[in-house]
Amino acid sequence: MIKVRTRYGFSRIWRWPSVLAVLTTFGLLSALLGQGGIWWGLSWIALAIPLLVVAVCVQRAGRASSSS
Repeated sequence: MIKVRTRYGFSRIWRWPSVLAVLTTFGLLSALLGQGGIWWGLSWIALAIPLLVVAVCVQRAGRASSSS
């Protein structure tokens, strides 16, 4: 069987890494520049989302490698 290589566009490749970078930047800036209150809560949320994404991806990769 011949494998067909699919070519992905720039936006499809970098969409989610860009979103995670913006979230991380927002979280760091809001933690550093925010004067407490809602800003610290927003920074916790914005910094936790990329960690959750990484955890889900690692779990899926582990599950996929153990099933094959």
